[in-house]
Amino acid sequence: MILRLLLVILSWISLIFIRRSDILRFSPAAILVSFILTVVSFINPVLKLWKVKGNKKAQVLADLSFIIGPFFAATIWVFKLSFHSFPLFLFLNGAVNYFFAYPMTAFFQKQGLYKLLHLNKHALYGVSILYAIIIYLYQHGVEHLCQRLQDIRPKRFSSVSNDVLSEKFTKG
Repeated sequence: MILRLLLVILSWISLIFIRRSDILRFSPAAILVSFILTVVSFINPVLKLWKVKGNKKAQVLADLSFIIGPFFAATIWVFKLSFHSFPLFLFLNGAVNYFFAYPMTAFFQKQGLYKLLHLNKHALYGVSILYAIIIYLYQHGVEHLCQRLQDIRPKRFSSVSNDVLSEKFTKG
């Protein structure tokens, strides 16, 4: 329980080093991946991808500690550091997902946080890369939509009226 709580707290504390505007900018992707992981967590009892010791409440708390903790924060960090370049994004996301799928999963399994069942480390890594591509495309679409909405926002003055007004003020 303490390790799960630390995962969430330390993940969120790390976000104090990112500007609030960047956190808000990349939150759509972090929320989408959180939603996807929540859906997978809900169907996990049927698929038996991983197992957490304890009852259903323990399962939900364990899943949420990862979803709202390191997965959410890592998504914001990776986007902040690499959104400008898809190859860099894939590389950085691949490195983070590799770290989680291999050494961290081994550590968490030894600590008894969870145990992979019908999902091995290689599949976990592959699915994580798939999620990364999905959320990158989603965030790119959100950025494009926001830019288009900004472009069609009504302007107070047209460029012509600004020129006419500036000429009147500079002549007088």
